Amino acid sequence: MKSYKSLILTAALGLMLTGCGDDSGSNAPADEPKSSSSVEKTAKSSSSVKKENKSSSSSAKVSSSSAKSSSSSSKKEEKSSSSVKEEQKYVISFMMDASQFVGVTTLSADQSKVVKNFVEAPNSGSVAYFDGSVYILATDNAMNSTLSRYEVKDGKMADKPVATAKFTGTNAIVMKIVDKNKMYVEHSFGDGITALDPKTLKTTANIDLSSYLEEGAMTTVPCSAVIRDGKMYVALLQLVDPNAMIVGPRGSVAVIDVKTDKVEKIINEDLTAAVGYLDDMNNTGAFVDENGDIYFYSDASLGVAEGQKEGFVRIKKGETEFDKDWVFHLNDAEYNGKKTNSNYLMSGGAYLGNGEFLGFFGSFEDRTNYNNYEWEFVVINLYKKTIKKLDLSPTIPWFAPSIHLDADGKSAVLGHADKKGGAIYRYDIASGKVKKEMDVTTGTAYYIVPVQD
Repeated sequence: MKSYKSLILTAALGLMLTGCGDDSGSNAPADEPKSSSSVEKTAKSSSSVKKENKSSSSSAKVSSSSAKSSSSSSKKEEKSSSSVKEEQKYVISFMMDASQFVGVTTLSADQSKVVKNFVEAPNSGSVAYFDGSVYILATDNAMNSTLSRYEVKDGKMADKPVATAKFTGTNAIVMKIVDKNKMYVEHSFGDGITALDPKTLKTTANIDLSSYLEEGAMTTVPCSAVIRDGKMYVALLQLVDPNAMIVGPRGSVAVIDVKTDKVEKIINEDLTAAVGYLDDMNNTGAFVDENGDIYFYSDASLGVAEGQKEGFVRIKKGETEFDKDWVFHLNDAEYNGKKTNSNYLMSGGAYLGNGEFLGFFGSFEDRTNYNNYEWEFVVINLYKKTIKKLDLSPTIPWFAPSIHLDADGKSAVLGHADKKGGAIYRYDIASGKVKKEMDVTTGTAYYIVPVQD
């Protein structure tokens, strides 16, 4: 299966460019498609398999139809009920080799069929949905990025974008949509942020962050960001050593006035190393809870920098500085009833509410485990400072972009794969149970974004 590493670490830094391509290839099952033509072949194969169940399905429909015709009032009720309850649609991308295929579908659809009609985009890029449009921000190996907006009409994503914007050599892979009038694109190698009109994708302002580069760092790397009370809080990773993936030893965040696009100040904390993720295309290294508190997470250079501390820190509601009295180091928490000092939260996940965050738990200290099935989906409770494992088999850690809180606010959707195959699952927040929603036989589920206006 395709490694998340090929998008995340490849696009974010370039430092993993060579390794990403190699690892992702070695990670693919023998029967996984390698190109868009393979997608169609697999879809046809899946269709022929489905013919076996066609007759029984047809019989069921005939029987159901007869039951409906026996009562006109029953028929009206049935029709009324179906019109009210429309199945939730999602913007989903599936990773295959060097591409991701993006489109709008339901989770009950035949994945191998619908994917052949999806739009092909480079695998190095992020996907978002907002105000009737799908946004794809993709980066090539030269770190040139293209932002494209595709309109969605009648539940279908257009084949071609209605607007595009290009960025040269800055490795722009993180976008943050503010509202119908403004969005931001962050340049991890450009020491800056671009403000754009979400409709036309024309640049409205440029925010220069180069003057905030700290001693010993090569670039500021703006990344994980949240917006609260008219201000955007953007983590600045302060990249020190791209080859070893070492970032700054303390948390650094730029506070930007969204109305004026001006940096008001830089705030710092030393309870953890640099906060935010190098390639946080889901913007989940930072979030605002229902109390109005902002949380940032630090992975402490993925555990390779001696002396750096990982963990969550916060900025309380009404404050614009870090809370110096609160920190949650994940490796201090009990996990499955035991203490652990070697695990880290993978980049990506989703805040579920009530202090709970759905993400990954594992370790990067052994760099050979990128594509081993050793990582666990977990729910981290920031209020209680606990960690619990989901009832899913171990997986690789590159499914981070797939995790999203669903439109109902009661569940989360996520992509998963092990040696037996891939699927999309739903996690029910109240019960803590997980159930399969879609088999993924063609490629790997990458983004699963609920269509929500």
